[in-house]
Amino acid sequence: MKLCLRFGPVRSTLLRPAGVALLCLAVALPAAAQWAWRDDAGRTVYSDRPPPPSVRKEQILRQPAGNALAAPTTAAPAAAPAAAAPRTLAEQEQAFRKRQQERAEAEKKQAEERTLAARRQQECERARGYLRQLEDGVRIARVDAQGNQVILDDAQRSAEMARARELIAASCK
Repeated sequence: MKLCLRFGPVRSTLLRPAGVALLCLAVALPAAAQWAWRDDAGRTVYSDRPPPPSVRKEQILRQPAGNALAAPTTAAPAAAPAAAAPRTLAEQEQAFRKRQQERAEAEKKQAEERTLAARRQQECERARGYLRQLEDGVRIARVDAQGNQVILDDAQRSAEMARARELIAASCK
């Protein structure tokens, strides 16, 4: 008899926390449900599975994120799901690599444009300097095919001035 009395209080102290834990679990079950909807009788149903097809979209109260069964909360255009971010990791990686490649190509194109603009600027400055020399009357000598030095006469000087002006018009935009 002493044996039963001894274990009696121990059982009751173990059962109380277990009962409290069971009660908390029963209260938390609706919170763990991913779906909530009202049935035809007006009762709220909680479940981890989608509602049956007979339940209309207006009756669905809660659903898991990213589910296509629910009615949209905002009026989104029909093309919005197609324009959404890629879903799989491979698609995300592919999109990332494509953006990197496009960015690298754009940077390369900008660098080429800057180089071309700098080259045009140098050509422009060189042509302007040459035209100034021609207009100032400075003697300009050239080397012919045989390696002899030839000084420009007035006709050649005017032809060179016309060519320099064309070069300035083309490169100094």
